[in-house]
Amino acid sequence: MLFDLHRHLEGTLRVATTRELAERDGHPLAAVDDLDDLLVARGPLGGLVPFLAKVDAAPAAFARLDDWQRAGRECVEDAAAEGLDYLEVRFSPWFIRQETGLAPEGVIDAVADGVRAASAATGVRTALIGILLRDLGPDAGLAQVDTLLSRRDLFCAADLAGNEAGVPAAEFAPAFARARDAGLHVTVHAGEGAGPESVRAAVRHLGAERIGHGVRSVEDPALLDHLTARGITLEVALTSNLHTSVAPSYAAHPIRALLAAGVPVALCTDDPRASGTTLPAEYEAARAQAGLTEDELTRIADQARRAAFAR
Repeated sequence: MLFDLHRHLEGTLRVATTRELAERDGHPLAAVDDLDDLLVARGPLGGLVPFLAKVDAAPAAFARLDDWQRAGRECVEDAAAEGLDYLEVRFSPWFIRQETGLAPEGVIDAVADGVRAASAATGVRTALIGILLRDLGPDAGLAQVDTLLSRRDLFCAADLAGNEAGVPAAEFAPAFARARDAGLHVTVHAGEGAGPESVRAAVRHLGAERIGHGVRSVEDPALLDHLTARGITLEVALTSNLHTSVAPSYAAHPIRALLAAGVPVALCTDDPRASGTTLPAEYEAARAQAGLTEDELTRIADQARRAAFAR
């Protein structure tokens, strides 16, 4: 069974749909000759921020709530086409508001409607994770989490994402305490755009049960022991890590060191449109290029099932 625990809705928006909606409304993206080149990474980009630019370029074309219902539906339909059994879709309602002017509560309802309909039609089990955006600053953290809690029944977890090297995770502690008090699980982007200290902060200050990426944890053996002892799963996306230049190649990716240290790992896609990948492709890359054994891949797949927030 295939479980993807880390997939951004904004990074799944189809190029064809983006162009169609841009042309409908006369959005500047309609004038881009090679939209694939703008929205899809073709190789290492030298850092997280240039990769995020690929992800973040499309949402502005989704100007109506119906567009976000469609985005949710197409995300799940694409997951079904990959053969996924379970999918956790994460997105930032406030980022979408920033790009489109739409009310974040309406965006949540629209996405949830689309995901729910496609899940029923395809049989892919789904859950939603709400993202708090670092770049908006800690002062907006409580307001962002309150938006998620206004639709508490629709979410299984809260996440912190954005420019990891910017605002420290500790400054979002009050917001995540409120999320945990409401019964939400917690996963946090860390150990990708910043080092192992970012992972430690996510666990210590935000109560992270899983870590988005977290691959730079290999730089701190004591942290590896802590993650292993606590059973904190790293949501690892091989191709995304190449595009953000966290790893120089599949063969040199730290996933083998993480597994050797006993750290729980789940293979994920992150932003499948932006990285031009699928979950089966990530497993094949892990096997053929990163050198993982069949036993290791089975262990990873089992861990993804155990770490799912909506089991």
